[in-house]
Amino acid sequence: MAKRISIAKQLASIKALGKASDLEKAFATVALVYNNSADPDGKLSRADTKSLLQTQFGSFIQGQENKPKYKEIVSSLDEESENKLDFEDFMIILISLTLMSDLLQEIRKVKTTK
Repeated sequence: MAKRISIAKQLASIKALGKASDLEKAFATVALVYNNSADPDGKLSRADTKSLLQTQFGSFIQGQENKPKYKEIVSSLDEESENKLDFEDFMIILISLTLMSDLLQEIRKVKTTK
């Protein structure tokens, strides 16, 4: 089994991101995390998506278990297991979970000046 290269090293290897903004690096990181989990066709199974969310997005989904929208998203990942998600579908799920997240409220409260 080939040794995986860390996301940080993969990110650093992309020359175009040398002077990238924080937002550009954040989105590049999302793309790299997705690509590292996707199959050769660039798709992600629903089970793998659910696992990826639990391992890589846990702080955003923590405490969301009783929200109807969260239940709807998770139940959609449990059904239709033969249908795989592409990057666009994955991003829609990430954005949806972020918007309902309690963590987003905490992020909005972070001080930007002294």
